Amino acid sequence: MGQGQAQTLPPPTPAPVACPPRGTPLVRVTISDPEPRVLNPVSAEALRRLADLPEEAYNQGTVLHHLGLTLSRVEWRSEITVRSQGAGNGPVCGLPSEIRLSLLHAEHSIRLAREIPPRGCLAREVLAHERRHAEVNRRTLREAAEGLRATARAWAARARAQAPDAGAAALQLQEELTEAVEPVLARLRAAREAGHDAIDTPQEYRRLGRVCPADQRRLSQRLQAH
Repeated sequence: MGQGQAQTLPPPTPAPVACPPRGTPLVRVTISDPEPRVLNPVSAEALRRLADLPEEAYNQGTVLHHLGLTLSRVEWRSEITVRSQGAGNGPVCGLPSEIRLSLLHAEHSIRLAREIPPRGCLAREVLAHERRHAEVNRRTLREAAEGLRATARAWAARARAQAPDAGAAALQLQEELTEAVEPVLARLRAAREAGHDAIDTPQEYRRLGRVCPADQRRLSQRLQAH
């Protein structure tokens, strides 16, 4: 007589739970974008290291963009309030009822090289160049905030989570929201890169190399001394 072998069956998939009334989820988007800070000057070599430029890109100040640097770091944060419905011990269906998104410049600063004669013509020109970069950062941040608002509203109108309990439903919705907004953040990064490239043109470098000839001579002497 043959010997049978017991089989372990997977647990049955719980039936979907009815969701609470959806309503219209509230979406709030805030921006924190103070004026960029103009920090104390540092050496041109220190600026190159901060910009993480290759050694061959630094040529004794010929490329004046390396004598100024604008640093920007953007962060985004989110909070979701979830309305759930189900048995006391689960499972539940969760829907977003309120979404709060914040987009902020965690860092936004401008530095000039200390070899540039201070408070002179060339310092003003290089600072104006860097402020154009800063304005690209600020403009694209505002545009991204509008993109986040539209994306979050569209996502919230259809989002739902079937989960073992309310906490798991909130976590699932948070992960889905992160995935939904990533294309907006990718467009922010691409728009910034394009905006900065439109500023850092060969024509702009040549212009900066011609302005303020007296300061240019003093700058060259200081760079050569180092």
